[in-house]
Amino acid sequence: MFDEFNREVFACGEYVFKEGDVGDCAYLIEDGSVEILVVEQGVERRVLLMCKGEMFGEVALIDYQPRTATVRAAERAVLVPIRRKLLEELLEKSDPILRHLLLVILERFRGKQNKGSEPAVATKISQEQSTRRNALKGEATQKLSLAHGITRALTNKEFQLYYQPICNLLDGRIAGFEALIRWHHPTDGVIQPNDFLWLAEQTGLIREIGLWTVERACEDWPTLKQYTNYEAPFVSVNLSATQLTSETLVDDIKAIIARHNMPAANLKLELTETVMVERPEIALQILNRLVELGSSLALDDYGTGHSGLDHLQRYPVGTLKIDRAFVAPILESTQSSGIARSSIDLAHLLGMDVVAEGIETKEVCAKLLEMKCDFGQGWLFGRPVALQDMALSHKKI
Repeated sequence: MFDEFNREVFACGEYVFKEGDVGDCAYLIEDGSVEILVVEQGVERRVLLMCKGEMFGEVALIDYQPRTATVRAAERAVLVPIRRKLLEELLEKSDPILRHLLLVILERFRGKQNKGSEPAVATKISQEQSTRRNALKGEATQKLSLAHGITRALTNKEFQLYYQPICNLLDGRIAGFEALIRWHHPTDGVIQPNDFLWLAEQTGLIREIGLWTVERACEDWPTLKQYTNYEAPFVSVNLSATQLTSETLVDDIKAIIARHNMPAANLKLELTETVMVERPEIALQILNRLVELGSSLALDDYGTGHSGLDHLQRYPVGTLKIDRAFVAPILESTQSSGIARSSIDLAHLLGMDVVAEGIETKEVCAKLLEMKCDFGQGWLFGRPVALQDMALSHKKI
């Protein structure tokens, strides 16, 4: 029987299921206890008593084969069913490595249960399940391989920074550069950041990558600044959400800029709205400390994330970057033009300067200049290039 919370209540002596029944769920014991029974020579024998907080029947979550034991309420028992369908839907949204490991563990447990007994007869669904599990195994293996590759890349110096100029729209001078990471894979060639940084974020490897990026940008700065005569030149480096949960981030950056004799004011740290949403209080503390250190902050991808107005008011942001999604169509789209113009006006009202991303034509540049945008970034001014190729794209000052 069921109550309004979809729990199942069994009276003392009532069977939950019997050996040979086809199962579709596991059970969590919320109250009471159940006994696990096996039949030996035609007689039921208790092999285990399970109590509140324990789970049983979990093998049914991975297959449609018969139950291998009988379960009976040893006293009034309140059970919470965990349906296979629910688990499958949750697993579909979870990490493939975790899904694969869970299924392997459950299958091994099933194998131990069946040891010495006749194998159960598979149903028609087994082939479909086998196909799905093989696909899952392949996805998990691929992801593990990528994670190992990222670790190897850090050790073998396979990562490289490319730099894209950020120019003053009034006179076209290079004001700074954004550092963009590339992975020079030994067999796959150049891998773009979108193809691996998501996994680095999930696995925590982004902390090492992030510090490496700051280190390399500071190391390259003496060469980079030869390509600009701007009054307050800078190099921008991206911060991730995971980095903003690290208590040592500020001290690590402080040590890096000291090691390379780099003025903190020349280092600009870019972050997205998502970074601040995940751990707002911790993020605020760390960002305030970074500003106190002398660095400045830029809010990237403005307008594409969460509650941007709140972030502009709450966090010590000095630069607003308008996403290319609003910049590219400003000549044809009244909406995009309005968003760009209002963003620029708001940023200036709050004492910030503005960088428009994705500028590819002189016409778009002229429109942004008319809107009083401060800086621009995009193919019109230069594509991202490696440090050694900078001389081919820009003249030293």
